[in-house]
Amino acid sequence: MKVLHVNTVDFGGAATACLRIHKGLLKHGIDSKVLFLQRTKNNPETYEFTGPQKGKLGKIADRVTGKVKYLRNRAKVVALQSKLKPGMIYSEPTSEYDITQSPLYQEADIIQLNWVRGLVDEPSFFAKNTKPVVWRMPDLYTCGGGYHYELGFPFEALEPELKANEVVRKKALEGADLTMVPISNWVKEKADKSNIIGRFNKRVIHNGIDSEIFRPHDAFFARKVFNLPLDKTILLFGSDIPHDERKGYGLLLEALKQIDNSNLCICVFGSGVVPEAANVYQVGHINDDRLLSILYSAADYFVMPSVEEAFGQVTIESAACGTPVVSFPNGGSKDIIIEGLNGCLATDFTADALATALKKALSTNFDREAIIADTLKRFNINDKINEYISLYKSLLKHK
Repeated sequence: MKVLHVNTVDFGGAATACLRIHKGLLKHGIDSKVLFLQRTKNNPETYEFTGPQKGKLGKIADRVTGKVKYLRNRAKVVALQSKLKPGMIYSEPTSEYDITQSPLYQEADIIQLNWVRGLVDEPSFFAKNTKPVVWRMPDLYTCGGGYHYELGFPFEALEPELKANEVVRKKALEGADLTMVPISNWVKEKADKSNIIGRFNKRVIHNGIDSEIFRPHDAFFARKVFNLPLDKTILLFGSDIPHDERKGYGLLLEALKQIDNSNLCICVFGSGVVPEAANVYQVGHINDDRLLSILYSAADYFVMPSVEEAFGQVTIESAACGTPVVSFPNGGSKDIIIEGLNGCLATDFTADALATALKKALSTNFDREAIIADTLKRFNINDKINEYISLYKSLLKHK
C-alpha cells in the first residue's frame, strides 16, 4: 500500500499532525510519502512539488491565458486576506498546480489531502483523479467557500466570493471518490451540515500522541531549563499568533483579574510575542518536541482559551506529560477533557466562565499518572495510525 499525503507547507499545526501520521505509517511498514509545495525541513520521505503547473503542456495561448487568470486570482486573494483580522485565513479552491502530474501521485494507491491551500486545484484534481481520496479536516475549510474558522469571519463582506467558491467546489466534487476525516466531533458536526461535503462518508480520527516523546519530566529540572520561577504556580499558554482573537489570550488575561493571582504566573510559548507584563514569561518558539515536553512538565496547568479550535494538539501534548488542562468548551477540548480527571472545562466562552474553571482547577488535586494513562488510552499515536490503515484498506477493498 502506497500513501501520499498532500499539505501546502511543512510547518504549522496542520503540518505537524500530518507528519506525525506519516512517520507513524512508516514505523508500521507502510510506504508513506508527503508532498509539500514548500519544504523547509529534512523529514524522511517528504518532497517538494516540482511538477508542471496546470496547463503547462497545453497550447501556448491557453497557458498564457491560464497564467494571467491565476495572477489575477492571486491578487484578489491577497487583497481579501489583507482585510481580515490577524489569524484569519481566506482560501480559494483553485491553484496553478496540477499535482496529478507528480510521480508521487501517480505511484500512490491512496491520496490523503490535509491543509492544501494554494496547492491543490480542486476542479482539475478531482476531474483527473483516479484514486481513493481521504481528506483530513484540520479546520473548517472543506465545509464552505473559503473560511477556515467561523468566529469573526466577515461572511457578509465576502459573500460574493464565498458563494462563487461554493459553486466551484460543488461542481468539482461531483462524483468524487472521497472520504472525509474530521479530527473532532465538532468538526464532523460542521461537516454534516455542509451543503458541499455533507453527503460524503465521514470518520472521526483524533490526533494522536507519541508517548516516547511527550512524557513527564522532573518539574524542578524543567523550570531550571527554561529559567522559570521555582516558587510560582505556572499557567502555560501556547500560540504562534497570540493576538488572534480566536486564540483567546485576551480572555485569559481578563479571567486572571478575577483570581488572587499573587502566586500565579503565565508562561507563553510560540513564535508570536505578547506585551511584556509582570509575571508573564516568554520562552519563544520551541522547535524540538522533546524540549517542548520538558516545558509542559514545568507547568502546573496548561490553559487552552481558544474559542474555536478544531482539535488542539497542544492539549493532548500537555496531558501526555501529566499536566492538567483548563479550557473553553471548544471543539477539540470537548472530546479531550474529562472533568476532574485531566482538567476543567469552562461552561461558556466568557472570561467569567474561564475564571471559574481556573479556580476549580487550582483547588483540584489532579492525579498526574491518571492523566497520562487516560491520554495514552484514548490518544495513543499507534492506535490512530491503525485507524488510518484500517480506513485505507477498506477504501482499496471497495475500489
